[in-house]
Amino acid sequence: MSDNKLSKIVIVGAGGNVGSSALKHLLATDIFEITVLSREVSTTALPSHASLTVKRGSYTDAAFISSVFTGQDAVLFAMNFMAMADQTKLIEAAAEAGVKWIFPTEYAGDGKNESMMSAVPMFQPKVAARKQIEELSKKFDRLKWVGIATNPWLEFVSHAVFCTRDRRPETIVAVLRLWQSLQRGLFGFDIKGRKATIYTDSAPFNSTTLEQAGLGIARLFSLPITNDSNPRASLSHYANNFVYISSCLISQTSLFDSLQKATSTTKEDWQIEESTIEESIGMNREKMAKGDMRAGAMLTYAYYLGDGKGGNYEEKAKEDREVLGLEEGKLNEIVKNAVEELENGKVF
Repeated sequence: MSDNKLSKIVIVGAGGNVGSSALKHLLATDIFEITVLSREVSTTALPSHASLTVKRGSYTDAAFISSVFTGQDAVLFAMNFMAMADQTKLIEAAAEAGVKWIFPTEYAGDGKNESMMSAVPMFQPKVAARKQIEELSKKFDRLKWVGIATNPWLEFVSHAVFCTRDRRPETIVAVLRLWQSLQRGLFGFDIKGRKATIYTDSAPFNSTTLEQAGLGIARLFSLPITNDSNPRASLSHYANNFVYISSCLISQTSLFDSLQKATSTTKEDWQIEESTIEESIGMNREKMAKGDMRAGAMLTYAYYLGDGKGGNYEEKAKEDREVLGLEEGKLNEIVKNAVEELENGKVF
């Protein structure tokens, strides 16, 4: 740490959607020394850059992990859902090595909304990670976490139906990777099938592109740790707190309008059915109890879209956009690009 700023950063999960976007934007600043921690078996291609070092090894090798974290200012985690057990061990190792700023895997809803966190099972590992860091801070002085809220990815506007009762680890991982694609359809729209499920009790909610998230992370890391003239524009403001990144405040109505423009269609070209968020919540809780993997994601999105359920953090996002110098996204343009990528067979 030098001149009241972070300088040495470790990224865990740099090959994923969020991690790769963050890495790109952090490297573009030319102010950080970045180390990517990767499994020894990983074949992920990473960029070549003078400020980037890649360390490959076993996450169970305590000496190796300690050597990676020692001397680092911060660790950014961007791990998939199935790797959260590894994150737990790595957080402890980072604290023991002297890291003071930990950015655990979040990239979801408003972690300060306790009712939302308790209602959605997929948020529980995120809550546990923050509690773990707070507990470790009792032993390791000045250890802090920063949560990065993004809400759902705006690129994921299209459709795929999948579920599995195959509980083999490799199958679960494949399913979770499938979730992370343009073909998810969790906003209620099947673009290729021209089908829409409209939730009559839905409300505006924030959504973010991967590009905006990566840029926001780079701007966040670039803040001074303390700022006497403007404490709000400091990393310390976000200590044991959340930063709220958002591209757009959208609704099903505005999203459907953008989809029609992007596909050169009208409502008459779509098969539309109506439902409610409450029906979706009840149905997906039942499906989860029967082992339907997709129901967990559907339940999460119901809370994003539901009126008063936590999906709208626009007032917080406005403040953080100003601090980080982020611009609002252009919904029509974002949706148009997403539809084109879907039609070209690109998935995330």
